Amino acid sequence: IALEWDEPKLKAMLAYRISKAIDENGIILSFQEAWMRIFSNQTISLGGNNRKKIDLFNYITLSTQLRPRDYIKYIQVCAEKTLLDEDTKITARTVKQVDKGFSNYMKEEILDEIHAQLPDINEIFSIISQIRKWNFTIKEFKDTYMKYHKQGTVKNGNVDYVLQMLFDFSIIGNRPKNRSISFFRYINPEARFNFNENIVVHRGLFKALQIL
Repeated sequence: IALEWDEPKLKAMLAYRISKAIDENGIILSFQEAWMRIFSNQTISLGGNNRKKIDLFNYITLSTQLRPRDYIKYIQVCAEKTLLDEDTKITARTVKQVDKGFSNYMKEEILDEIHAQLPDINEIFSIISQIRKWNFTIKEFKDTYMKYHKQGTVKNGNVDYVLQMLFDFSIIGNRPKNRSISFFRYINPEARFNFNENIVVHRGLFKALQIL
């Protein structure tokens, strides 16, 4: 059964979970009230020139696949770090610092899910790490993949099938030329992989795959 989560549903879920964590018998707060109880009202800079600023919820969202367990895990890791630092709320600094830990969690989750379809997934992740870019061409991936295949490091010689599986599990998406938007299947379940467009790696995997 495919469950689809959008931002309003995710915020309602988080408001409920946070409210119950604050007071099991208390009222269910609105998302904004619940969020501000545990998070500081700060923004995080994005991009090469750090001009774009987004709030902490949207920053966390960029690393997720819009699944409830992704948000819950990220917040749990933030809360643990906040307690260690003896802060009163989760700060922007903490959200950025735990990014690597969450990235490793997401990689392990995906490994468990995709391994039956792609037994070579660990080696395929190594290929992406070797390319060391978040945005690259189909040819770059195929050339690197086939080197691994000739060496016997990966067994599956059907690189198109591999790319399709990576797309189906939202490890990669498409990035049309001259566009600032990427297309991932977790955002649009009806999306189809385009073999004529560039590949982009999901941001939640950047740190785990050592992508700069």
